[in-house]
Parts: sequence; structure tokens; C-alpha cells
Amino acid sequence: MEIKCQLKLLVIEETSSLMVSIAVLITMVKIFKASDIEEIHKKGYTAKYVADVEFRKSLDTGGFILVTVNAGTKSEPHAHGELEEIFVVLSDMKMKIDSIEYELNKGDVVLVSPNEIHSFEAAADSPASMIAIKFPNLKADRVSSKNQ
Repeated sequence: MEIKCQLKLLVIEETSSLMVSIAVLITMVKIFKASDIEEIHKKGYTAKYVADVEFRKSLDTGGFILVTVNAGTKSEPHAHGELEEIFVVLSDMKMKIDSIEYELNKGDVVLVSPNEIHSFEAAADSPASMIAIKFPNLKADRVSSKNQ
């Protein structure tokens, strides 16, 4: 399992002639690399337990979406105000989360928290695909962002 964090600091401190500001914003994405997981041989099949996640709150709904990014294209950067997403990568691709770009391979699992700006990119010569699992299943929770 690989966890990447981005930390931005802004300090607020007041003195007689100087005001310094500090604010803390922590952005966290979790990436579970299938290549790091040992394969378990079962009767008639093999399995990899790629991700074990805890949900931040109890869930009533979830949405499962098959996503395809055409060869040589990128999706528009966006975030979601409330929902979390799990992406199960079905082919090699790039994913940008906040300002960090990740190389992903088939079988990797990515957990994106609310307000994390993310986008997807396919290689020039082949489309990319993944399954997006949204929870809760809020269909109007997308927040556009041109900052990526």
C-alpha cells in the first residue's frame, strides 16, 4: 500500500507589529498497487486482496460506473463535494490527484476523498478503463476545477 500526502501550511500569529498567517490543508489519497500484493492460489482460481478500506461514514447507496478514456485524451479535472470514490484500474493509465501524477496499472485501486481534484489520462495509442465506485451515490456532487 502506498499513501501520498500533500501538506500546505499558512500560519496566523499576531505580534505588536507583525501578523503571520498559518492555515493547514491536508490532502490525502490512498493507492493500493496490485503488483505489491501476493497472489493467493485457491481451488480453480487465484486472488489478490488488493485493498482493505474503512469508510468514513455509514453508507446507504453506492454507484458503479465503467469509465473509458479515449486513447490520447485526458478527462477534465474535477472534485466531489461529499462523495468518496474508489477506482479499480482495468488498464494502464495516468491519474492526477491534486498536483501529483500517478502511473497506474491494471489491478491497482485508488481511493479519492471528497474535494480532491482528480483527472485521468490514457496513453496515446490505447484507451484506458476503470470501474469507479461512488459512495454515497450522489449524481450531482461534481465540482469542476480548472486548477489542474
